[in-house]
Formats: sequence, structure tokens, C-alpha cells
Amino acid sequence: MNEILKEEIRRSIRSRGMAMSLILGGIIAAAQVIQYQCRNSYWNLTRNMEAASILYPFSAADSWLAGGAVCMEAFIYFLLIPILAVLPFGTSYFSDQTRGFLKGLYTRVSRRDYLTAKYIAVFFSGGLAVFLPLILNLLCALVLLPNLLPQCVFPNNLICAANLFYQVYFSHPILYTVIFLCIDFVMGGIWACTALACSFISDYKIVAAVCPFFLQLGIHVICTMLNAIDYSSIYFTQSGYGMKSAVALAAYVIIGLTSTWAIFRKKGETEDIF
Repeated sequence: MNEILKEEIRRSIRSRGMAMSLILGGIIAAAQVIQYQCRNSYWNLTRNMEAASILYPFSAADSWLAGGAVCMEAFIYFLLIPILAVLPFGTSYFSDQTRGFLKGLYTRVSRRDYLTAKYIAVFFSGGLAVFLPLILNLLCALVLLPNLLPQCVFPNNLICAANLFYQVYFSHPILYTVIFLCIDFVMGGIWACTALACSFISDYKIVAAVCPFFLQLGIHVICTMLNAIDYSSIYFTQSGYGMKSAVALAAYVIIGLTSTWAIFRKKGETEDIF
């Protein structure tokens, strides 16, 4: 089990899809640095804060990619998270099967060990592909902007007393940001595993690859129509928007992990690959 898990993780990290995902995510993250962080840094440097005490500098916590209230790059990035998560290794089971790789592998490794290792590796690769551009963007924000405690009089995002962890945000903003980075990692893993579970619904790999994106898009549209935008993963995974309730996150995590694992394991154990 350990050997096949190490091999699957190694394959996921070295895959061409991981490079493509990081490049795409890095472009969006870099665009946000240029468009917002550099502008906010210039604003901090050119304003006389002592002459106008009502002014408050922009900080790293409210200026990084997921920290602001209105940022087109953030919306695009979190809309594309399913694509970024799937690219590295989400369709690897489909590829292993169509290339005949599984026929030789199952003679040396038990099917259950392979399926478990595959699921873990896909989850890890999806989370990592989403996490790395975000952490690099945050590091850029910490270089360009001060790490100040946020103020709630004229906030630069939508965090208020109605949000979960708001006390953490106003007292330890970096810890609050790390919490959301972990949430984003988990969501990336879930979307990657969604593509894994969809590997059995079609004879075309592209179908499995785009299923998570259209699933998230469909949920977002429904939430928008029902005026329940707080339950859209495009928004509640952004630290600058925040979560009003833990129910949405718990539903995504519990349903996402249990359903994708159950489908993938059941289909994988019963599918005839010979």
C-alpha cells in the first residue's frame, strides 16, 4: 500500500497537468498582484495618514487574492478551482484504464490498495494545485503590504460579526487566512475526487474532467436564484467573503468525500478491466 501510494503521489506531482494547473493559477494570482496589491501598496505609500486619521492602510489580509470584497481575479480563480484541481491527476484513473496500465498493475497490487492510493493521490494533487498559487499570492501581499490588524469601521471586505471566525480575523488575521487556505485545499481535493468518481459515466475523458466545473457552476446558479449565495463554494471559500454558517462547508465535505469515495470504490472494484 505504501509503495503504490508513494508512486501515485509522485506521478501526480510530476504530471504535465500539474504544471498546466500551476501556470494557469499562477497567471491569475499574478494578475491580482499587479491589479490590486501593487495599487494598494502605492496608495499606502502616497497617503498622509497622520493628516487624515480617518484613513486606514490596506493590509495583507484584505488585499490578497481571496481577502478582498470585490476582485474579478478572485471570482475567476474560485470559479475555476474545479478545473485547476482536476488537471493534475483527476482523470488519471481513466487514463490508466484506457492505456491498459491496470491490467499489469493488478497482477502485482491488490485492487483495493490501488483504488485507495489513487483516491488519496488525487485528493492531495487537487488540493495542492489550488493551494500553491494562493499561498504564493499571499506571500506577495505580505511583501508589499503591512500585516496590520483589520478595522471594522470602514472594512475593505465583507467580514463582520455575522461571519464565522470573525473574532480570529480581527485579532489574528493571518491565522484566519490560514484557516481558509486549509478549506481551499480540502475543496480542491473534493473537486478532483469528483472527477475521479465521474470516470465511469462516459467513454470520453473530457466528460469526467468537466463534470466538477459544471457541478459547481450549477450549484452556484441555483444558490443565486434562491438568494442563498452564502452556500456557493465560489464565495464561502474566499476569506474576504467568509462563511455565515458551517453547514455549507460541512455539507460539501461530508457529501463530497463520502459520495465520491463510495462511487469510485464500488465501480472500481466491480469494473472489468481485462
